[in-house]
Amino acid sequence: MRRFLFYLILGFALVTLVVTGGVLLWSLQANSEDFAFVPRAAVPTIGVVSLEGQESPPKGAGSVYFSTIGVRHATLYETWFGVGDGGELIPNHALLEPGESEEDHSRLDTVAMDSSQTAAKVVGLRALGVPISVKAEGVRIVGIDPQAPIATSGAELGDLILAINDTRVTTTPQLRGALTRIGADTAITLEVRRGKETDTVSTRTISTRTIKNAQGGVILGIVPSEAMLITTPREVTFSVEGVGGPSAGLAFALQIYSAGKNYQDLRGLRVAATGTLSMEGAVGPIGGATQKAIGAGRVDADLFLVPMENVAEARQSAPSGVEVVGVATFTDALRAIAHARTS
Repeated sequence: MRRFLFYLILGFALVTLVVTGGVLLWSLQANSEDFAFVPRAAVPTIGVVSLEGQESPPKGAGSVYFSTIGVRHATLYETWFGVGDGGELIPNHALLEPGESEEDHSRLDTVAMDSSQTAAKVVGLRALGVPISVKAEGVRIVGIDPQAPIATSGAELGDLILAINDTRVTTTPQLRGALTRIGADTAITLEVRRGKETDTVSTRTISTRTIKNAQGGVILGIVPSEAMLITTPREVTFSVEGVGGPSAGLAFALQIYSAGKNYQDLRGLRVAATGTLSMEGAVGPIGGATQKAIGAGRVDADLFLVPMENVAEARQSAPSGVEVVGVATFTDALRAIAHARTS
């Protein structure tokens, strides 16, 4: 009897072990709806950003890197036990807006990358003293409310709004003014440019009137971003693949400026940088500061420039030897490089 109980318990333990092992093995391979942010080595900006007439960097002049992270679906195992090697679990709702698909988010990241390049070009060239003219060309759709009428109108992320009911609009204030004059719950026709083609989109305006906001306002249900036409005698070209979002703006502007200075401003430093950038030179916060700090260490960066809002997080994760400095403007970034310690 005792022997029978022994084998029964042993069999039960073996079955439990096999089942548990099978579940764990399955969880390592099965993806969840949530996402994982994982560190990637920072990427050299030389070759990605090119300034017309730039010279090859002198030996030992230093280099600029832009920080990036890997974004993928987390496995079920990672949702249970966490993401290893400095990774971070990001809930689905924290990355995607309600009703937003991954394809929509990817297109939005592409538009944001384009905007960061425009800002970097303007800021970098102005800092070099290169003449540059910036003219608003239209209002780009970089987000669409899935509950708004425009979501089913045929409009797409990336479309450039040129006019409303034949009234030309080139800036966000002009767009808002035209909508206010038209009024809420009104049929309208948008003239949009998609790529090289121009088309019309029919939709309706909506009101933001709520109990807390009795006056309300008239909107389309989009996230707008002004598209700019830039004219300058010294061209800047970008060659970016597989990376989206706006956080490379600061690094791109630093590369433009450094190339124009023949990299002498870098003082031999390996400078990694992350931060959104406005055309006025303001540096804004980013996501994934922990992973980007680890990525700066993977290229042996001497200096890691981050937005002021992300300094504490970056300093907690940066490897020894990487000096983390918070900046609020492009001028702050240049000052940080000028005062950074050199080996």
